[in-house]
Amino acid sequence: MTAGTHILGGILLAALFHLPVIPAAFGSVLPDIDLKKGLPKRQNRTLFNSHRGITHHVAIPVTLILLSLYFRDNYSYELGRYLLSFSIGYVSHILLDILNPLGVPFTLKYYPRLSLKFVRSGKLGEIFVILTLITILIYFIDSGELNYTSFMDKDIFEVLKKLIEEVRG
Repeated sequence: MTAGTHILGGILLAALFHLPVIPAAFGSVLPDIDLKKGLPKRQNRTLFNSHRGITHHVAIPVTLILLSLYFRDNYSYELGRYLLSFSIGYVSHILLDILNPLGVPFTLKYYPRLSLKFVRSGKLGEIFVILTLITILIYFIDSGELNYTSFMDKDIFEVLKKLIEEVRG
């Protein structure tokens, strides 16, 4: 999927869970950090030398969600909520890439992969996915579930300042 599709998916999933959408938008594109052209070229793909490798492994978003829930419950509710939103965005990326023929890894090796083989990136199928996501987002906006206050609940800088003050004691 393209970055725009992933961002739409992240916003939609955050809105579904009543989470701030900006962290989810960032989380929705982070897994593609492995697109950097500096990866070594090898014939045998592994989790660590190719696109949709370790950054697309299903264990990463599960771990992020568990950490954000722990952080929310034990340290800072607000900051934990932002991290949860980021994690939900990451989940949306993985879910959308499962629709692609390449899919995502779910074992300790590059293959086998979890894939529904439904949509190729940048092709007509992705346009259908985009239109579906936009239609659902329009419903969320129309129903009032998604509005300008959905972007960030509170001023993130105030939350960070409070957290720093608590750490300093």
